[in-house]
Amino acid sequence: MKRKTFKVQAVARLLGISVDSVRRDSDEAGLEIERQGGVGPKTRLFTIENIYDLAAYRAKKYGVTAKAKRILTVYAPKGGVGKTTLSSNIASILALLGLRVLVIDLDFQANLTISFGYDPELTPDEATATNLPVDTCVNYHFGHLLPQWQQNGQTQSLSAVIKKPFGANGPHLIPSEVTLDRLEALFTVDAIMGKKPELAIARWLAEGRSGKNKDLDLSQYDVIMFDAPPAKNQTTRGALLASDFVVAPVSMERYSTKSVSYLAGVLGEMQEEYGKYPQLAILGNFFDDSRVRVAAQVIALTSKYPDAWMDKTVRTSEEFKKVLDDDDGLPLVLSRPSSTPADELRATTKELVEKMGVLGANTKADTLRAA
Repeated sequence: MKRKTFKVQAVARLLGISVDSVRRDSDEAGLEIERQGGVGPKTRLFTIENIYDLAAYRAKKYGVTAKAKRILTVYAPKGGVGKTTLSSNIASILALLGLRVLVIDLDFQANLTISFGYDPELTPDEATATNLPVDTCVNYHFGHLLPQWQQNGQTQSLSAVIKKPFGANGPHLIPSEVTLDRLEALFTVDAIMGKKPELAIARWLAEGRSGKNKDLDLSQYDVIMFDAPPAKNQTTRGALLASDFVVAPVSMERYSTKSVSYLAGVLGEMQEEYGKYPQLAILGNFFDDSRVRVAAQVIALTSKYPDAWMDKTVRTSEEFKKVLDDDDGLPLVLSRPSSTPADELRATTKELVEKMGVLGANTKADTLRAA
């Protein structure tokens, strides 16, 4: 896939630094940057991989390290609230901060996977016949990493499943495709047999984060994100139970208080049964704050969930639709870094990073300039 390139000014906007810093640090890092052809000044043209390599170099140069490693689920009980768009953009911004990010698509409809430029319906033969990179295909998903998936208990290695849409230093992706739906059936069988399948994801994370299994090493990641399907099934419950935080996007066009109350009830069930649940963060997403109904929803939600409501919001914008038409596999924050929605997404991610306590006080101020 041929993706757009970025001039130095756009790179500076994405990283929250000066143009001079971009030039200096990319030279210091020894990055191979393409130069614009033709007569006149040879303008640098950065690929998206170049930008993430530069972000990683700066993180190492300035000692940016995660104070705490977190697990996050983005979940909404109803569709159409921008959950997947939010997931792809948050993951992209976190990696621009120099954090190591893994995002996991748990929805068999695979919208998150598609948003990063992959085609879950494409076979290797079809890719070859149409001159598309075979890597565009999705051969494995999250289910292939779990022992439930294979009757003999053999699983795929993480390296075989994982995708790197923007290079080694960008967000990593465990993709999805339609056969992931089978995982829920397997979890249901486990539930009938009394095996508590809702704990399977937590066990998987614990093993991977320990670093003891070379085929499943999650210890490198500062933030692991799940993009969970709307249904309250075993897979979603497992992701929520394993998470430190859950971000609930609400559009507030109608009945948002009911959706959040439903989620709060799910978390309450977890507290009662397991004595733990993820901290809730409610994000106003894709909405028009000038509408009377929306204003009423905001008042209701902030009154009922004052500690969970996030101050920063993402308003509705035609820019999101334009990104879908671009078909270049770039989330909005990367495709349109100077747009108002990109600014709002960066501000939202900054607030979320602070809420999760990912960065220490000694690195937070400098690092968050990128947001």
